Amino acid sequence: MDLEQIISGRIILEFLGASVRFLGYNLWTLSNDNDFRTFSSFWSPGGSIKKRDDNSDRNHMIGGIFLGSFVMLLIVFNT
Repeated sequence: MDLEQIISGRIILEFLGASVRFLGYNLWTLSNDNDFRTFSSFWSPGGSIKKRDDNSDRNHMIGGIFLGSFVMLLIVFNT
């Protein structure tokens, strides 16, 4: 049971990080002349194993920061 929760938590955290990166990048694209990037380029990019691991680490980091800030905002505005 604990292993399933750890694996599902990592997947949810990575999905959250990829979603935040996707929205942030493409909203920034609207104000600049950059090209639109698909969600799959943030979730699982093609390339070397090192590039995929770096992308996964970045998704986990951004997802953790977003989730932590969301919980802090919930605490602040619900008191």
